[in-house]
Amino acid sequence: MNVEELFMTMVEKQVSHLHLVPGSPILMRKGADLSPLDGYVLSPQDTQAVAETIMSEQLKAEFEQTMQTDFAFSVPGLSRFRINCFRQRGSVCIVIATNPPAPPTIEELGLPDAFRKTVLESDSGLIMITGPKGSGKAHTLAAIVNYLLEVRSCSIVSIENPIDFLHKNRKGAIAQREIGTDVPSYEAALRVLPYQGADVLVITGVEEFAIAERIVNLSAGGNLVICTSTSPTALVLVEKLVDLYPPQLQQQARVLLAVGLRAVISQTLCTKASGDGVAAAFELMIATPPIKTLLKEGKFAQIQSFIGTTGRETGMSTQELALRALVKKNTITEAEAYKRAVRPEDFKKVLALPY
Repeated sequence: MNVEELFMTMVEKQVSHLHLVPGSPILMRKGADLSPLDGYVLSPQDTQAVAETIMSEQLKAEFEQTMQTDFAFSVPGLSRFRINCFRQRGSVCIVIATNPPAPPTIEELGLPDAFRKTVLESDSGLIMITGPKGSGKAHTLAAIVNYLLEVRSCSIVSIENPIDFLHKNRKGAIAQREIGTDVPSYEAALRVLPYQGADVLVITGVEEFAIAERIVNLSAGGNLVICTSTSPTALVLVEKLVDLYPPQLQQQARVLLAVGLRAVISQTLCTKASGDGVAAAFELMIATPPIKTLLKEGKFAQIQSFIGTTGRETGMSTQELALRALVKKNTITEAEAYKRAVRPEDFKKVLALPY
């Protein structure tokens, strides 16, 4: 099996993932659809051979110890790939994901103007990008970082696991550190951040207390921190951050978040009505003074209501409003919107409103 041909096929056919599972043909993912690459059924020896071809000696050792590994793989002149190898039923499975060779732009992704304005005007605080798995968070983060490098004379330090997009130094400069390649752990990278003179800190995959505590403290202390995390909505992410703290520290966490938080954008990818690609529904929460007050007091239910009412005046949007806008433009179907809605009953009510 020619591994180079696999990578070229992904780019030529514009598929987002290849799934290599013993006992199955190679499956290609395009949008929500999975289809076989050809009729050849993979054997355990096939997937083992592919894994050994693309893994370094260090990764092979890690795989033998942990039985899984996640890493980035570049093919010069073609693209950059994210690869996950893991064991199942004694054999090796491989999932290969690809990104465009260059970071997308904010315009291409259709990010809300209010969010772009918040990013550009913020020289400190916490900006978070969230959404369910596979919702395109890495693309949005890459677009923001690329935007800042183009328009702002700044030093950016990123901690990524793995690096999905390679950025070029422009008006600003960036140092990209990959966990396992450039630094052994998030903890080690975060420990030296204060000495690296960064104007902007970028951290991917904030899911643990030790990382969350550090980024909340850094943002409240005057640093500009841009992070990604997995969560279905903006508000759920904020609640998750607070819940990562021990009970006796959660009030302090809410206070620190109220000081440092600038914005949370949550995205959901929907299949277009035309069947040609996907469209993103963006939920946006901007940390205005009323939001900060409600956050400090732990009134999360009121925050959700505020975003969908008064918050709309400053460019905020709930997921329901974002999905409704896509339906009204005939970008997606109502059925697709209901399928993607985290709160289907709330979406039903919003869809019936006259505005």
